[in-house]
Amino acid sequence: MEPHPRPDPPEFRFPTLPIITVEAPAPPRLTQREKYGGLFYLGLVGLIVVVALVAWFAHGVWSMRGVWNSIYVLHDEHRPPAERALAADALSRDPRVNERQRWDMCLRKPLPDLARYRLAESLSAEAARADPRGYALTVARSPGWPPWLRVLLVRPMAYAAVRGTTFPSAPLEELRRDPDPVIGLWATFVLAEADRQAPEPRGDLERACAGDGPNRALACLLSEANRAARPIDRIEALDRATVWLRANHAPSARVWEGWTVDGSRLVPKPAP
Repeated sequence: MEPHPRPDPPEFRFPTLPIITVEAPAPPRLTQREKYGGLFYLGLVGLIVVVALVAWFAHGVWSMRGVWNSIYVLHDEHRPPAERALAADALSRDPRVNERQRWDMCLRKPLPDLARYRLAESLSAEAARADPRGYALTVARSPGWPPWLRVLLVRPMAYAAVRGTTFPSAPLEELRRDPDPVIGLWATFVLAEADRQAPEPRGDLERACAGDGPNRALACLLSEANRAARPIDRIEALDRATVWLRANHAPSARVWEGWTVDGSRLVPKPAP
């Protein structure tokens, strides 16, 4: 009898179960302030400062456009001399152009004489007060300056002397011996202001005022300034002496030929 093989038991399988995935909740997103803490505010402040500085610089450049334009016209040798002189006049009256800049420009020989004259004429006592000795030596010993320029650069010393600035006597004595007597008169006034009790400089001014020379009116104005008790009166007399130069000092009058001042502005003289 043949054996009956036992059938293999059915293969056991676990039932298929669905895979359940539980998604973890996403972590909450941090704000920029939470990410960087105090650095966030520091960076924000830095950005505001940078923007403010750029805006301030741009505003400064824009507000100075008139000055830049006048400087460009003044130094453009292809422009007519009259136009360059008017540009210098605008710069001489602009408070944004400082004394040092005017000093540097008035010494530039390529510029028209009238342009240099207006820039030099606009210099005040501040030009001489920073370095009294150096300024006096420069004015007295710089070679090649025309007489109208030298006398204009003596003027700031006169205004500074009224305000109490003392200048060394050696360069002033050199200026007193200048071939142009107008320069000598202005230097004499500076010496008289340095020591208001000294009889010699004041006496020289008074004798020149009492004489009959062509510079008598200037000597009288400078003597009046020296004798005035109040500084404001002395300055007013010096202002009138400055105006006197334009028409009565021969080298200066040649520079001013065809021009005059209306108020404070340079204008051409009307045609006769």
